[in-house]
Amino acid sequence: MIATVRVIEATADSSGSREAVWVLLADASKWAQWGAWSNVEVEGGGQHGPGAVRVLRRTPFRVRERVTDWVPGERMGYELVDGMRVQGYSALVTLEDSGQGGTRVRWRSSYERADPLTALLLRLAVWDACRRVAKAASAPAGSA
Repeated sequence: MIATVRVIEATADSSGSREAVWVLLADASKWAQWGAWSNVEVEGGGQHGPGAVRVLRRTPFRVRERVTDWVPGERMGYELVDGMRVQGYSALVTLEDSGQGGTRVRWRSSYERADPLTALLLRLAVWDACRRVAKAASAPAGSA
C-alpha cells in the first residue's frame, strides 16, 4: 500500500528583509523569543546548520529535529527525529522577496501518517511558527 503524503502549507508576509528573517531562523537559541517553544538548543552545543539536531521544548513536548537543508537567506529544511507521534515528517521554510519590499515566508511541511490530534497540532504549529517569525522580523530591532 502506498502511503498518502499529507501537506501543511503556511505563508506570511513580513516587512523585514530576508536577512532579518534568516537571522531569526538561524539562531536556534533565540527561537523561544519569537516562537511558542520554552527552550530551543542545538544538541551537543554544536552549530545550528546542516546535520544539526535541535531540541525544542514546551511542556509536555520535547521534539528533536535534524536540519536537512540550509541556504542562508533562502531556505532551511528539517525532519522530525522524535518527540511526536507522526511518521515521515519533514518541512522546508523558504524566504522570498515580496512585492512590498519585505519577505514572504513559506513553511511547507509534509508527513505520511499521524493520529488526528497530532495532525491538528502539526497544522497549528506550522501556521503559528510561520506567522510568528514573519511578525518578529517586522518588529523594530530589540522588540522581537
